[in-house]
Order: sequence, then C-alpha cells, then structure tokens
Amino acid sequence: MPTYDDIIRALKQRRPQRVYLLTGDEPLFIDQIASFATSHLIPEEEQDFNQTILYGGDVSARDILLEALRFPMMGSQVLVLVREAQQVRDLDQLAPHLSELPESTCLILCYKKKADKRKALYTSASALDAVYESPRMYDSKIPDFIIKSFAARQLSIDPRTAHLMADATGNDLEKILQEIDKIAIATSGKTRTITPELIEYYVGISKEYNNFELLSALLRRDAGRAYRIAFYFAANERNHPIQMTLSTLFGFFSNLMAVYYLPNPQEQSIATLLGVQAFVARDYDLARRNYSAAQTFAIIHHLRLVDAYSKGVDASIPSSELYSELISRILSA
Repeated sequence: MPTYDDIIRALKQRRPQRVYLLTGDEPLFIDQIASFATSHLIPEEEQDFNQTILYGGDVSARDILLEALRFPMMGSQVLVLVREAQQVRDLDQLAPHLSELPESTCLILCYKKKADKRKALYTSASALDAVYESPRMYDSKIPDFIIKSFAARQLSIDPRTAHLMADATGNDLEKILQEIDKIAIATSGKTRTITPELIEYYVGISKEYNNFELLSALLRRDAGRAYRIAFYFAANERNHPIQMTLSTLFGFFSNLMAVYYLPNPQEQSIATLLGVQAFVARDYDLARRNYSAAQTFAIIHHLRLVDAYSKGVDASIPSSELYSELISRILSA
C-alpha cells in the first residue's frame, strides 16, 4: 500500500502508477495529493490536452473510463483526476478495467470516505497496490502535526505550545494549516519561534484559560486555579463547551489507569507505554503521585456522570454549574 510520500515522490518524478484510489475520513491529505498531481504531473503547456478533472456527481464510470483509456496528445502522460469519487453511483464498474489502463495514464480517484473493502473497486485497486488510506488523525497526534507543519515553514514551536494550539483547533487539519499559515505570514521576518503569546493573539485562545491549563491545575491539586478556570469556562460556554473538557480529562485519566500497572512507573517507561513525549510522561508521573488508582477509577466514574448530566440524563443541572460540579468531584475523589 503506497504512503503519502510514495505517491508525492512518484508524481514529482513523473513516474506514477496507472491508478490511485485515495480513500479515508481525513480529506486533507487526499486534497494535497490531488493538488500536487494537477500542479506537477502534466507540464503546463500540455494540460489543456492531457489533464482532465471530473466531479463524481456529474459523471458515470463510463465517462471516467473513456478519459482514462485515451492516449496523450503531444505529451507522454494523461492525468484523469476524479474529485468526490464517492458520488459516482456506478463506480464499481471501473474495477475490471483498472489493469487495462494504458501505462501513460494516471487515474486518481478521490474517494472522501472509507471505501468498502468488500467492493470490487477496492479489491481490484488493492491487488494493484494502488490504495492510499487517509484515516482521521487521533487527537494525541495533533501536536506533532502542528510541530512538523511549523517546521516545514522554518518555524519552531515547543511541544507544550503545540498542545495549547491543538486544544484550540481540535483535529480539523485544514483549520490548523490555515492558522499556521496565518501565523507564518504575520511573523515573517520577525521571529522563528512560536510562543504561547503568539498563539493567544492569532488563534484566539487564552494561554491561562484552556483545557490544557485546567488539567495541569487538577494534576497539581491546585483547587484555586482549577476553579478559576472552571468559572471562566462557565462564563464563556460558547467557546468552551463542556464536552471538549470532558473528552480531554477522560482521555488523560483513562490513560493514567494503565500507568498503575507498570512494574516500574518512571518517565521513560510511561512515555513508552503511552507513546507520548517526555513532558507529557512527566504529567502522568505527577498524577500517579497525587491520585491513587482507586481515586483515578472514581474520577473516571464521575466524568461519566457529569457527561450524562450535560446531556440531561438523570439530572437537570444548568450547564453553567456543571464545571463547578466537575472540579468538586475530581478534587474530592
């Protein structure tokens, strides 16, 4: 199965496979491959003759096949790019013809959802080693994505600041890249290091009042700071929905349960077990010292209860009061 880098390299060298099925829930990488193909595979002077862009809602499998089976005019390759290929009703009819495409053809099917692996198209494309899967990125991987994206623009950002930005953007990769580009343009020639202050100014998140800082306060059992952040969230519910906070806390304390089973829970072993960076492992090490396994189990139970309350199950607590309830239950576990 080709990787993203494999496909980009082949397109750059103008030696692509005859077909690529790009599929998955994360559209960003599919769009990037499509954009790179239309910019680099066919020389600009040949694009009118040898490059065709089709849209799934407007074409049939037969239309796609007619374009893919033709030979290049005044050039060496033909690119047929099908955007929103999941909208082609009879797309599976392409399956028996994929191996028949001319060597000069590169057919790229942008299928922006998970392809059914039982279908003939997936089976045929897989047999040709032509399937690229673009799954939704896990929240835990977003900070690394942010760091690498800034690095590609010759900018550096430390892991904690990357986590701060991830807390604001969520896992919408397109939104993240838009924010990174905005920051890169605004700071051009001024700095090479992205600070929390820059994230606060350009992304619009408070470096003092965010889920990352709330978790930090709870790990240190800093009740004053935790309640202060909770009150701020309650007063700004639109920007700080409690579901996002519950997701962050549940993810952390669920992972913390695994730490108690380590025979020698040190920072390195924690980092290896959870696949996290050293500074995150230090947070887990601190948490295991301040909370016992029984307390952690109780906290997970409380998080589930507050989640139910927030959805109107078994209680009618105003959302503005749920944050106080949450902090109280965690600190008294």
